[in-house]
Amino acid sequence: MNLKYSLCLLSLAAMVAACSNVDDFSDVAPDDSVTSQTRQSAPADDMFARRDGEKQLTGAYTNPDDYSHYYDDPVVAEHVNKLMCEADTNMAASLNSVEITDEHLAELKDFVEGSILTTETKQYAKMMAILKWIRANIKYDYNDQDAYSVFVNRVAVCQGYSNLMVAMLHTQGIKATVATGFLAQAGGHAWVYALADGTWYVADPTNRNTVYRMRADINQYKATLQPWNIDMPLARDDKFVYDFRDKHFNIREVLTSDEQVSVPYGALGYRITAFDPIGGINENVRELYLSLNIASIGQYVLGLKNHGASLTDVYVLNAENRTINEFDGCVYSIRYSASTTKTTYLKLLYVPGAKLEITYPPVDKITSKLIEDLPNVEVIHFDEATLDFQDYAITSCPNLKEIYINQNATASDKAFADLPAGCIVIRYDPLQTGIRPIYM
Repeated sequence: MNLKYSLCLLSLAAMVAACSNVDDFSDVAPDDSVTSQTRQSAPADDMFARRDGEKQLTGAYTNPDDYSHYYDDPVVAEHVNKLMCEADTNMAASLNSVEITDEHLAELKDFVEGSILTTETKQYAKMMAILKWIRANIKYDYNDQDAYSVFVNRVAVCQGYSNLMVAMLHTQGIKATVATGFLAQAGGHAWVYALADGTWYVADPTNRNTVYRMRADINQYKATLQPWNIDMPLARDDKFVYDFRDKHFNIREVLTSDEQVSVPYGALGYRITAFDPIGGINENVRELYLSLNIASIGQYVLGLKNHGASLTDVYVLNAENRTINEFDGCVYSIRYSASTTKTTYLKLLYVPGAKLEITYPPVDKITSKLIEDLPNVEVIHFDEATLDFQDYAITSCPNLKEIYINQNATASDKAFADLPAGCIVIRYDPLQTGIRPIYM
């Protein structure tokens, strides 16, 4: 059972000011006119998507708090191989994030056809001619990585090499996209996936004059070129757009205008493991439901933070998800112990943009910067079990107005030093106010 509990809303008249740089907080007695605020029950299980025969991309990086195996992970090339072979290839017809004006693209086309290509007619031959020209004429050095700038200046690092190659291939009707990830024994890297004559190829214009066949040659390149992100979407339907981001099969965009949206379990026959909608969320969406398959909401939660202004609640199938959980409509990273079936809340990952008041789950202590970067939140309630607030426990919450903590809690001198001016820290007495855990 999930822990449910209520916290009394205390009248402003009873508050004694205790602002951000003061360690003398107020004890607030209950008022007969005060009504209690109770956390809503979790939604029914049938609100969440369920497995429907999707295959799991085994070995996927799934823990957003564990980077011990993030680097040097050859299995991700196999994941991308499987997804790309099922993907909608029309998605690669767009330049996606490779930016270039129509005028400059026309100039590139004239150059490719007048100075690079000779008698080539097959797409593969054109691709190889473009690759070899880039290798022979672009110098490796730091400069503007825009495709046209690389063409003009003849200088780039791996991102610029790849941007230029994709743009040149595009002028010849060859579908291509940029991949970014890890180059073994070197570090971060960018390269190209190109679809020539119906076959996907892996090309590294920074380092090689040859290409690999994506499927047939995978054992030759998977330990060297390890993709973390693919620039193109992989598929779309009436409700969602899908891509490969941060080593996950990911929901890139929410298209549906439904107020309640259940995030799907899979697409293209494979299990989706991330919800990081960097492409946007329809503004009519109010509630999201994440099933047990969703292991990440993004390394930096950019999609939700940038596009979740209208969201009121994000729910997680808590009983089955072993990486993230929901509490009071907010998302937390967790540590789950199968031996004791105990869930430990590690970090608050996301508060929906339209949620101004939150209730924090029962934890022993709030460590330094455990709660930070909440631009909209105005009120935070802490459970009576939370009795230790350490230095700078709450930071970067510019609109915070009220914090409720147990009157027996201890707080360091700097625990609330970063609160905005006028924010009030209120100590409540659980026995007097009747604030007790409620199990539902």
